[in-house]
Amino acid sequence: MALKEKLLENKRLNEENQFKVAEQQSKLSYQLGYADSKDRDVDYNKLYDPFIKEFADLQIHLQNGTSQSPTYDRKRSDDIINSVSVIQDGLSNVLSNTEIWDESVQLAGKMAGVDLMGTPQSRFRALNVLSDNLPGIIEIKAVDNDINKLAWEIYDEDGFVERIFINKLNKLSETQDMFIIIPDTSKENQDFKNLSSEIFESKDLAQDQKVLTGGVTETYREKDNKGQLKLITKDLKGGMVQDFYIIDKEAISNSMQFNTEMDKISAGILGQYDGFDQVIAFNNNILSEVTDYYIKPGKALKENEKKKFQEDYKKWFLEKEIGEEFPLGEPRLKAKEVIEEAEQVV
Repeated sequence: MALKEKLLENKRLNEENQFKVAEQQSKLSYQLGYADSKDRDVDYNKLYDPFIKEFADLQIHLQNGTSQSPTYDRKRSDDIINSVSVIQDGLSNVLSNTEIWDESVQLAGKMAGVDLMGTPQSRFRALNVLSDNLPGIIEIKAVDNDINKLAWEIYDEDGFVERIFINKLNKLSETQDMFIIIPDTSKENQDFKNLSSEIFESKDLAQDQKVLTGGVTETYREKDNKGQLKLITKDLKGGMVQDFYIIDKEAISNSMQFNTEMDKISAGILGQYDGFDQVIAFNNNILSEVTDYYIKPGKALKENEKKKFQEDYKKWFLEKEIGEEFPLGEPRLKAKEVIEEAEQVV
């Protein structure tokens, strides 16, 4: 399966997960006779019972001078004690992730939303169990009976979902979240338009305020070979017509101001994060709508790939953030001879 198909398939599976959560929420009003909690609490006593006994035995040997390896036993004791803070940090990190999970899922696949293509479906389901959106069971294990390899094992109604090593989670949370959020450049894009009066047309409001019209200045309107403004006339209701001018996107793309500001915005995405996951998420969910170009998640971008990302951002902006045409002047009545000709045809 090609990369694009793999990513789109992952998106489809995560959308199924979204539907499953929505279905669960829809059932709530019909389930007032059932217990509210969907999850079984983590049994930390079960995990720690054998380690508590081991810790007590180690302390006795160390205090009595009967330890065969005092250095090892002291380290082992410290590992058991420190594991409590590891779990506490893990709980805090999971909580911080699940607090923003629901809002991010509502924007899934859009700016500031979850990267549906790059988020493993197991992670998607696991976070919905952790955030109590799906019924499930969370167990804690010392993998290989090693207190330094503590992990939550998460199950939903269909069985095992995902194992999360707490140490790995804590390390990851120093730099990013358990899931990738697509960067949001909507403010930067709007600021660029507001400050680029050379390109984007605005009109005056009261109290010295200006607002964008949605159109462009005369320099960036398409002209014919005689230098005259190209116009398209479209029929409206009630025998009215409206003239539209065509926005010259090629002229905008050649503007130094456009290229400078677009490079600044895209460079901001490239430089904002420790890795490239968010950049790739932006490419796969946002830019690919225009470029049809996808990048494999979890890789580092080479210099030529960074440059392509910046050039693709410009293509996307021209396509998605700027219209094709804009009305010129006010609607007017259709010319009398045109109306008469239309009536004759009828």
